[in-house]
Amino acid sequence: MPTLTTTLDGQLSRLNRSTWADARDGTSAISTGISTTRSTQAVIADKASARGGGTTYNVSRAFFEFDTSGISVAPTDATLKIYGYFGNSADLFVVKSSHSDGSLGSADFDSIDGWSSGADNSSNVTKYSSEVSTWSNSGYNNITLNSTALTDMANNNTFKICLIESDFDLPNNEPSVGTTRRTGMYFVEYSGTSTDPIIDYTAASAGYGNDVIGVSSANIDNIIGVATANIDNVIGS
Repeated sequence: MPTLTTTLDGQLSRLNRSTWADARDGTSAISTGISTTRSTQAVIADKASARGGGTTYNVSRAFFEFDTSGISVAPTDATLKIYGYFGNSADLFVVKSSHSDGSLGSADFDSIDGWSSGADNSSNVTKYSSEVSTWSNSGYNNITLNSTALTDMANNNTFKICLIESDFDLPNNEPSVGTTRRTGMYFVEYSGTSTDPIIDYTAASAGYGNDVIGVSSANIDNIIGVATANIDNVIGS
């Protein structure tokens, strides 16, 4: 099974903001963790009591990029694997990021495909997974990527994702005081490779890929007993 290791990752955060809108809908990160090795607050959405009174809001999102230039046919399946690190209270979605290839900076805090400031973005973004509601801090968290993700892995030279908190951040639900949603993880900068963010996938056969007599290639396993993976053309076509 082929494996892709992230070529770029990090967290972008807006912390200690006085309003939910300021924390969630700002267009630029207040703090960046592009070279962070691991973080207890890679994905956050919370509201806390502030020192001296009042409250503060915190939002953090994790971004990753993978080189998929070698994939030309949508994989049969793919699993995103993120190694957990302290904190598992934030449920999350894997969504499509729109940051520039090979570049991640503070201005990418809201670089999420389909994002609209101030809106419930649950239906606006491109989701690459089901909601992730359990998180382990003692190993890899295996997240199944959906068919949309598989198609984009084949169509794009870089596969870019954001891990975003699903109960408050994505739908724009302001949390109440004392709500703490924080999930931690390792990034590729951490020493060694045993905790690197990776994608394991099953490569699809690259055989004959056209319709035959009106039948979609997706529904054809073989032609006259020959597997489609072993067919380059039919009657010279």
